[in-house]
Amino acid sequence: MKISSLCLITVATSTLLLSGCNNKEENGDATVADKKEMQSNAESAKPKALEAELVKQSAAIESSKTQSVTLTGSIIYKELEGGFYAFIAENGDRYTLHGLDETYQKNGLIVEVNGVTKPDVMTFTQFGTVLQVNTIKVLDTSKVIDNIQTQ
Repeated sequence: MKISSLCLITVATSTLLLSGCNNKEENGDATVADKKEMQSNAESAKPKALEAELVKQSAAIESSKTQSVTLTGSIIYKELEGGFYAFIAENGDRYTLHGLDETYQKNGLIVEVNGVTKPDVMTFTQFGTVLQVNTIKVLDTSKVIDNIQTQ
């Protein structure tokens, strides 16, 4: 009797194990099919390759870089690397002046400057954008500080 119950338990266990393997196999096939479907969906969802397009912005940028600006503000002397004359506009923008005539190199001079900004030019002053001076009109000399230099 012990042997027949042992055989019965063994047969039942084997049947359950084999049926479990059979279900796994069916799910495995379904999973492979699902994986293929997921891969095809993922490939269609991938971003398309970027194509280079010719954009004509360089002409607009170049023209804005070479446009002349007219600003009102103060010429200030800065002591850095031997000193230089800077320009602070009324709106607070800072400029390093290039081509400033010696006549206008006065600390505190209020002027109207016409020139071309050169944002791509780098200087050791690191004081705002470079402004290539075309013309200057003196507006006020009452704030000129003779022989006294600002920091």
